[in-house]
This record gives sequence, C-alpha cells and structure tokens, in this order.
Amino acid sequence: MSEQMNRVAYALRREGVQIVESKDGRFPRMVILNPSRRLQEKGVQMTTVKNGAHIVRNVANEQGVMVYWA
Repeated sequence: MSEQMNRVAYALRREGVQIVESKDGRFPRMVILNPSRRLQEKGVQMTTVKNGAHIVRNVANEQGVMVYWA
C-alpha cells in the first residue's frame, strides 16, 4: 500500500472502522464495515443499477481515498 493508503487506514482503524478490502492505484478505494459517525455524516448515498437491481452504497472521500460501505 502507498503511504496515503496507510495513513487513511491507520486513521480509520483508530475510529473503530474495520477495513474489508482496499485497492491502491490511480483511484484508491476502501470497502469498510462499521463506519464511524464522522464518516456517516460526511458520506453521500450513491445508487447504481446493475442488471436491473438498484444497489445503494454510501461513499465518502477521505484524504483522496474513496471509502465505501453498505
């Protein structure tokens, strides 16, 4: 993981967030469980349609890393 991802992961773990998956690269992202209250307030709901099914996800940008949770 890059230094940016390590900083974000460490900060999220201090808030009690569990990281399920992380992907580094041009558009870094993390999938998490148990989002903190701060992340929930910061996040927005995003709806995507995949094979006719509407999937609702919550997304927040944390220091340039997209953080997703259900």
